[in-house]
Amino acid sequence: MSVKFKTEREMNRKFLLKEGDYKSIREMIERLNRMIPEKNILGELDNDKQIRHYTSHDIYEEVMNFGEGLCAMGLKDAHIAIVSENCCRYILSDICISSGVGIVIPVDFNAPQNLLETLLFKCDADAVICSAAVVDNIRQAKTNCVRLRTIITIDRKYDNLPFYEEIVELGRCSGNGQYRNLELDIDAPAKILFTSGTTGANKGVVLTNANLIANAINCMDTIKSVDGEENTAMSILPMHHATEINTHVMARMASGRVTYVNGNIRDIMTNMKIFKPQSITIVPMIANAFYKNIWMNAKKQGKEEKLKKGIRISNFLMKLGVDKTHDMFKDIHAAFGGRLNMIVCGGSMLNPVVIKGMNDIGIEIENGYGITECGPLISMNAETLKEHLSVGHPCPGIEAKITNPDENGIGDLCVRGKSVFKEYYKDPEATVSVFDEEGFFNTGDAARIDEQGRIILMGRKKNTIVLDNGKNICPEEIENIIETHLDYADEIVVYQASFTNGENAGKFLCAGIYIKDDNKRSQHQSIVEDLCKVNGMLPNYKRIEYLELPDKEYEKTSTRKIRRATVPDRCSGNAIKID
Repeated sequence: MSVKFKTEREMNRKFLLKEGDYKSIREMIERLNRMIPEKNILGELDNDKQIRHYTSHDIYEEVMNFGEGLCAMGLKDAHIAIVSENCCRYILSDICISSGVGIVIPVDFNAPQNLLETLLFKCDADAVICSAAVVDNIRQAKTNCVRLRTIITIDRKYDNLPFYEEIVELGRCSGNGQYRNLELDIDAPAKILFTSGTTGANKGVVLTNANLIANAINCMDTIKSVDGEENTAMSILPMHHATEINTHVMARMASGRVTYVNGNIRDIMTNMKIFKPQSITIVPMIANAFYKNIWMNAKKQGKEEKLKKGIRISNFLMKLGVDKTHDMFKDIHAAFGGRLNMIVCGGSMLNPVVIKGMNDIGIEIENGYGITECGPLISMNAETLKEHLSVGHPCPGIEAKITNPDENGIGDLCVRGKSVFKEYYKDPEATVSVFDEEGFFNTGDAARIDEQGRIILMGRKKNTIVLDNGKNICPEEIENIIETHLDYADEIVVYQASFTNGENAGKFLCAGIYIKDDNKRSQHQSIVEDLCKVNGMLPNYKRIEYLELPDKEYEKTSTRKIRRATVPDRCSGNAIKID
């Protein structure tokens, strides 16, 4: 008998959503506390490496008490930044501040000092909730941020600074109901999220309470599970990233599902064995690393041919409707905790080889698409294996259209919906420039919508390379093809660069390929030959003309996207001509 999947919203229409959709994140945690108070919703490892759970009741009471404590400290209506590693207190602080204290601003924990100061200044931070490890950085930033007056440590007591636990206790003992009994304005600004700044300056995206809950509902409309079965997940991506806290964590809370929080990205594999998640949300670079490590380990152990044979047998059984992947590849699954069957990816194009390869061993990959300004979720592709170029249909709460299409139907992707942001913080000109007269937001992505209504992304408009002959090139498209055929490449970036070498002076299409393996990186001729094969699949104007083999990784954002603005615009003397 086939397993029937339902969306989280379908499964909760007669349960958590029987009173209608949630009106805010605050109302969501109130309803969870009332309807499933003893249900585990969050979990993390304590100092003794034991799992500490937070029930719906724990979450509600801690949020209420923390809110009362912050108000008692005079922080009502304040702009409060969070600069911390991932932890449950991060999530509770985010909910608490955005649900009535003031405006929350998640900031990258690993931001360099100059960027940290810039972001805290830009968002007019009055207070910062941070890990003790970055207190000195915040204190240094404080000298240049005139409004910043309060530093709160989230993980442990530090000097004479206010500590998270003390504020919760203050609210529990002396709260006057200012926070617990407030009427929330769902259209008021609740959160400022900074864009990644991969192609320019970071912009502050203002999201309201209505935007935040609409995004969670969009997720519930697209995420599918088996009715009646528990589903566990592990949170991996940084919490300051819109995808992780707004989409992954909040949507799971809204569905009454448990999420385990991984504190440090270096501990992913160790903690997966402890938490045993069934699903995770990551970026393609991490998925690629998973896949490469599977085959690298098989090769080291002399089991490469055995794995290939097992996949052939498994695929044959799957055609007969028999799924034995978790039994046949139990050693591989054990490394991921033994229960992982779903990976949701977002952030950039997916490698079809990785999609099929992970599916062959019983781990499905789905492709999501979003942008910070949209909450962030716009669409989800549940059929990634069949159609990897599509990012799926827009969520039911999102309208999408293409403006200024070319002869192939490729144009500007514009969207409208309740999750779409309010404005850029203190930048009315930028806000006006991205909305049309119908209220559609221009995402900045080039795309087309096929006859089935699915969005086919062609790449970021800002990344588009315009050649002298007027033709446009989407670098992401070429990078995806190179990645598919050069599976040993660890990082790939396609860009236009100047080359000044006598008669060859001019601008050329260049591929920067970083390879960790020093021996493989030194095999220039072999790499050139592989790149020539890729060129043979491309029209003349899209072919790579020069190859760069850097000896170190490219600079990346915290979500592992290459910062294209930092890629050299001139070929070095070591550039290799591709004939």
